[in-house]
Amino acid sequence: MRIHPVLIVGIALMLTCSMALAQQTCDYMAVGNAMESTAAQGDWASAYQYAQQIVDALPEDMSTLSAEQQYYVGLAHAYLMAQAFDMAGEGLEGAQAQTAAQMADMVHNPGVEEVRVVSHGQQVNLEDYLVNGKTVIFDFFSKYCPPCMRIAPLVERVAETRDDVVLVKVDINRPDVQGIDWQSPVARQFELGGIPHFKIYGPDGQLVADDDNGRAARQMINQWISELEG
Repeated sequence: MRIHPVLIVGIALMLTCSMALAQQTCDYMAVGNAMESTAAQGDWASAYQYAQQIVDALPEDMSTLSAEQQYYVGLAHAYLMAQAFDMAGEGLEGAQAQTAAQMADMVHNPGVEEVRVVSHGQQVNLEDYLVNGKTVIFDFFSKYCPPCMRIAPLVERVAETRDDVVLVKVDINRPDVQGIDWQSPVARQFELGGIPHFKIYGPDGQLVADDDNGRAARQMINQWISELEG
C-alpha cells in the first residue's frame, strides 16, 4: 500500500514533538511552519493540532528558546485561544457570545478591512477577496454613477456595524476615464449592463445572491439597510 507523501510529512511532524516530550524539546520551526501554513489554508483543525503539540512540549524555562521559537509558541497560544472562544461561543448568548466571536475572529481573520476598494477598472478575481466565515458583499460602482454614490454610505454602514459582513467595492473605472467606464476590463469581464451591481457570497465562500438574477442581491442589501434604520 502506498502512503501519500503529505501524510508521511504530517506523521513525521507529529513525532517530532511527541517523541521529545520527555526531554522537553521540540522542533518548533518545523511544527510551527506546518501550523502557520495550515492556518493560512483555512485548515484550522490541523493548525490547532500543531499548536497543541508546541504547547505540550514547552520547557519550564522559556528563556531557553530562540526568538523564532518563542514566536511560534505565542502563535500556538493565539490559535488555541481562538479554538477555545469558538467552542465557548456555541454555548453562550448575548454579550459573551459576541465577545467570543470577536476574539476568535481576531485570530482567524487578522487585518480584514470592513470596507476596501479594488480593481480600478482592471479584471478581478472575486475569490481573492473572500473571507472565511464572513459574508462578503461585492459592490460594482463608479464615482460617476449618482445611484452608486447614494447607496454607498448605507452599504458601508452595514459592513461597519455587522461583524459578520465585509464590503469589497469594485471600482469599474480606469483612472484616466471620465464618466462611467462601461468598456473597462472589469466591466466587460462581468458583462455589466447597469450599476450599482451587487454580488453576495456566504461565509462558506459560495455565491448566495447576484443582481444578474432578478436583483436578488440588492433585495438582501435593502433588507439589511432597513434593519439598521429600525
